[in-house]
Amino acid sequence: MAELRKMDRSSSGKGGRSWPGARGGNEREAKPATIDALLAAIARVRSEAVSLADRAYEAIQHHAFDPYREFCEKRAEHAALVSVLRARIGPKPKDPCWAPAIDLEDSSLLRLSIQACVKFAFALSATPLMPLGARETFIHEVGMLQAARAQLQSAKDDESVAALLDELEMALMILEEVVEKAPAFEEF
Repeated sequence: MAELRKMDRSSSGKGGRSWPGARGGNEREAKPATIDALLAAIARVRSEAVSLADRAYEAIQHHAFDPYREFCEKRAEHAALVSVLRARIGPKPKDPCWAPAIDLEDSSLLRLSIQACVKFAFALSATPLMPLGARETFIHEVGMLQAARAQLQSAKDDESVAALLDELEMALMILEEVVEKAPAFEEF
């Protein structure tokens, strides 16, 4: 066994690092992204989510759901970046502007998600026949809306939040109805 390890090290020429993408000892080590770079990335992802939401709305009216799934994936990417940023800056950030910037990005995407979901729900409610798997797709949206409701409840006295909660409730009501009438994978 020791002989096999010795052969592997000598054959790779990199001290045992023979897999693709392995770094040799003299290559530059990767450095974590700066907070400013991550903030720029999260703004870019939000911008991409806006255009995907528009594309998804158009596609849903023509019974195409793939752009909608892409929007959901972009929303998950945004949430992951928000999580990384919050962990990176910690409870006491060096720059006092970082936390409000992250909060603004997070609330912007939450607002976009709710408003997009309202549009999707109205388009879906006009669809007489749902494709297979629609229930599984939109049950996640019901969960997202319920989580958003819980997040917004503390600020419901704010007029703009109250209006957003009204939109959310309407989308929830329509989506729950859509999920109820949509065929599940098990039913085919």
